[in-house]
Amino acid sequence: MTDNTARQPQGIPTGGQFAATTHAEPDLSLTTRNPPAATGAAGIIAANQSPVSLRFVDYDDRLTQEQMSMILAGQWVDAENDVDDNFADNAYEEATTTARTEIDEAVEEGRFDREWDDLDPDEQDEARRAVEERDDSDPIKDLLRNTPDQLLRTSLGRPAERLSEPRWSSGHRLDDGGFAARHSAVSGLLKDSGMDVDSPEVRDAIDELVNEGPYDWHEGVQLDVLWYGGIDDAVPTPRTESPETEGRKVLDFAKPHVLLIDKWNGSGHDVVVPAAMKRTLTRVGYDEEEAPQTGRAYLDSDAGGYGWDSVAGVYKPAYKDGAPSATWTP
Repeated sequence: MTDNTARQPQGIPTGGQFAATTHAEPDLSLTTRNPPAATGAAGIIAANQSPVSLRFVDYDDRLTQEQMSMILAGQWVDAENDVDDNFADNAYEEATTTARTEIDEAVEEGRFDREWDDLDPDEQDEARRAVEERDDSDPIKDLLRNTPDQLLRTSLGRPAERLSEPRWSSGHRLDDGGFAARHSAVSGLLKDSGMDVDSPEVRDAIDELVNEGPYDWHEGVQLDVLWYGGIDDAVPTPRTESPETEGRKVLDFAKPHVLLIDKWNGSGHDVVVPAAMKRTLTRVGYDEEEAPQTGRAYLDSDAGGYGWDSVAGVYKPAYKDGAPSATWTP
């Protein structure tokens, strides 16, 4: 074995076992790690995988009428954008506060070398955006949960279009054939929705609508179904696709409240018709126009004319028993 230990005379400080010795280069390379600051403030924030909620919905926050109308029309993206705009200032402040807190904590723990106030504006913006990437809040979901039942309608159509002769649209002609023509028109619209209109009880209900409803018929007169229920059951398009939401939304009414109303002057009448019926809503894409009122549910207060509550001052929960069961049908 070769001894390569360098020897020096004893008594000299550099001698003995402390003499300089030549060594071969080690196989392991020891390198200095980059300081934590090299990852940047945004990197410090991104390294934290814990979700944050930047859009806090209070217990008494509700969807606005405009947002409810968007959702009922199947326009989820528009509703989400509108909600996000309303929460934008709050979300910005929450993201900034969270970023500041996490950066200052990293400084205290020795993982970063600059406090929040020492960062330039661009670095602060990047850090704030890194917080926003972890945001798991869903304000639409929370607002839907908080929003109470609403007075809703869907249209069966315009009975004036079912009249065999235009003259029957005048209230002056009720006694010379107009009443029977109107009864037939209303009956036809109900029958189109699967209702059995031949029973005496249903015929009596139709007679009451014709007698007590709008005097003159025109394109502003509609035959609608009216109920009090949650808007989430009446959406025509799901927010997210899943096997459970394939097909089209079907509303099954056991004993519907049927309303004959003149949207132009507010005159009208509603009755409970003791027979089942169903309506199939039109499914629309996020970039498509909303369906006509015969293919969707809508707020009574957003009917494009007089709402029934605005003219009759109804007790809305009285229409709860007319709420349909809702299912997705392929």
